Amino acid sequence: MICPWCHEIVELRTDGTCPECKNEVNEEGEGGQEQSLPRSTELIDMFHHKFRCAKCGDGECDVKEVAMTGTGLSKLFDIQYNHYLFVSCCNCGFVEVYNPDVIRGSKTGSVSTVLDIIFGR
Repeated sequence: MICPWCHEIVELRTDGTCPECKNEVNEEGEGGQEQSLPRSTELIDMFHHKFRCAKCGDGECDVKEVAMTGTGLSKLFDIQYNHYLFVSCCNCGFVEVYNPDVIRGSKTGSVSTVLDIIFGR
């Protein structure tokens, strides 16, 4: 999950605190209000801000959002419900692939899948 205090991608400790900033975080977000999930644009901004290449150590990256079909009927009807973020280093070209659903901690994209079905994208 993304900590609402430090905006780091973290796995909460057993006592419900963020391991990075040590603030208490509950599942609904701070103050008992429901925490909104980060949109793709927020995730892309986060990668641009915090990226460090695992291969060369450079800090500049390019982020592309990619949608793909699955197998079976989704492939037959060209329904692209698999979404990924491809983060490539601008220095050496090394690419890391991230699943935004895992980062958010929730499955999203049902609206775009429905639109793909309706408009035949």
